[in-house]
Amino acid sequence: MSEPVVKVIKANPFGAKNLPSFDEHLLKVAAYARVSTDSEEQEDSFERQVDYYTRFIQSNPNWKLVKVYSDPGISGTRADKRPGFQEMIRDCKSGKINRILVKSLARFARNTVDCLNYIRLLKEIGVSVYFEAQNIDTMTPGGDILLTILAATAEEESRTISKNVKWAYQKKFQKGDFTFDYKHFLGLTRDENHNVVIVEEEAQIIRRIYREYLAGKSLNDIARGLERDEIKSPWGKDKWYYGTVKSILQNEKYYGAVWMGKTFKPDVLSKKRYKNEGQVESYFVENAIPPIIDKETFDMVQLEMKSRESKRKNIDTFVRYCSRYPFSKMLVCGHCGNYMVRCNNMREKGKRIPSWWCSDRRHGGDCRQSGIAEYRIENAFVQLLNAIIENGKDIRAIVRLETSSVLLANSNNRVQEIDKEINKLQDQMMGLHKKRIEGAIEDVEYSLKGGKLANEIDNLKKERDTINDACVSSALATKRIEEVCKVIDDYDFLDMFDGELFKKLIDYVTVNNTKLIFHFKAGFDKIVEL
Repeated sequence: MSEPVVKVIKANPFGAKNLPSFDEHLLKVAAYARVSTDSEEQEDSFERQVDYYTRFIQSNPNWKLVKVYSDPGISGTRADKRPGFQEMIRDCKSGKINRILVKSLARFARNTVDCLNYIRLLKEIGVSVYFEAQNIDTMTPGGDILLTILAATAEEESRTISKNVKWAYQKKFQKGDFTFDYKHFLGLTRDENHNVVIVEEEAQIIRRIYREYLAGKSLNDIARGLERDEIKSPWGKDKWYYGTVKSILQNEKYYGAVWMGKTFKPDVLSKKRYKNEGQVESYFVENAIPPIIDKETFDMVQLEMKSRESKRKNIDTFVRYCSRYPFSKMLVCGHCGNYMVRCNNMREKGKRIPSWWCSDRRHGGDCRQSGIAEYRIENAFVQLLNAIIENGKDIRAIVRLETSSVLLANSNNRVQEIDKEINKLQDQMMGLHKKRIEGAIEDVEYSLKGGKLANEIDNLKKERDTINDACVSSALATKRIEEVCKVIDDYDFLDMFDGELFKKLIDYVTVNNTKLIFHFKAGFDKIVEL
């Protein structure tokens, strides 16, 4: 056997095709350096940062230096005011950087909100940030816990920064001093003495909108009617929009109250503002301005809105939400659960009459629910309501008894307890993080304990949200009870069907052949045999 012959083939990098170069296997590393002033001492510190990271990255054989990005003599409060920082973020998005080295969290951003937002952004595109002073890598399990710590810190920092601004507004609110854009506010304006006064011609439009909505018209129907009558919008335009009508129906100023601080941000990271339903301090002033409508009408509209929204969420295959008729989206088939639709295919005494049929059956489904004449449903409601009025005292007791299960005690104390528990857990997490920096605990223990604390905080926040939702439901149930009791007090006898009253009191009706089950908004049911 001949001896093996070894030939050396010299490298020819220009001859290779579709093969990655050695450099492409290296981790693309950048660094960020910043000082906040132009003083001589700070300038020396800045130069040291740049020199240190340049040599540090180049000394690692597995790293490729991209660039040391810098912002000398620029405050870190606003990230969007630092050109070097923004250039680094753009290069990260274009895939030029895999890892960023920074001396400390304070060098990366003095504004905690910016710091947290950019860490999340970089993490989503696969770029890690290593903070040398804190020994934190955002791509490690410990980095996930860092985000929770930063969120807690950001909330506290935001409260501190905005304290003076909020204090000034709170003082104005406590005095009942408020502002509103009356130039684009239909029905109200200010006189020469800066007092809020009613513009009666416009107030008639507001009352019409509330009246038509309670009568069953949709927001779009109301808007189209205003356009047909050539009524100008609050902005002086011919066009009326769904949202414009809705905002008028939800504005408490129309019944004379002013809610100052009605919107809030749930946390400092949120860009969207939400309706304040007791989550943060606000000021509600009754009888602050002249009312255009009464409080009862306003409350009824809010309840009706919630009812319609519920119907939209449970919409079936064949039926769109429609409020053209009093029974639209109010009749449910007792056999298949679909909504019933209005037709004119039923005959009585040789004439076609309006009737309601299961939408599934109308579209060729298997449901065998029979149609029902509209006048029979109307008569059944009149019969039922007269019985309730006649037995007023007994019905009052039944209503309160049957709805007691949905009424809840005031849960403010529990919410306050939850807030205290969350604050304690956040303090524990900060303490845990401090121990890790000092080397008192290992990374594994840090991740386990930190993850457990984060889960406990999350569960407490969910419990708080559940309690707040339950309080709202309790208030709605109480209001619905009052509506039934008011009918008992105000009516002696109902001699004909009232569609507006039907929509005020009834949530929906289950149709089951010769039996109608009226489900009242107050939380009880009544059966009428046909």
